[in-house]
Amino acid sequence: MARSVDMLQLEVVFLPQAEGGRASTPSLKGGLYRPHLVVPPSDEMLGVEFVDGPDEPVVPGQPLSAVARLVYFGVSYVSLLPGTKFLIREGARTVGQGQVIDVLPPAA
Repeated sequence: MARSVDMLQLEVVFLPQAEGGRASTPSLKGGLYRPHLVVPPSDEMLGVEFVDGPDEPVVPGQPLSAVARLVYFGVSYVSLLPGTKFLIREGARTVGQGQVIDVLPPAA
């Protein structure tokens, strides 16, 4: 999946601040939120940008559906297959978790 597919349908849950999550939750639209996904037990950080998500504010602890774009060429994203569970990291800090729901074909 080293760029033959560039979008993932995800289900994600952001941690509440009391559990190490963010003080304010990100907007998941428009490509402004660019964390890394980590598939345990690996520590490899796979860069993504969230391009679509809920219109309403993200509520920590609540699952939501989102779409993320794979951002780096030359990086293998092969571990991000449907059913794969991952952590959402901002640097070394884990701020959420999720699961790949589907792999979307490249935009035409």
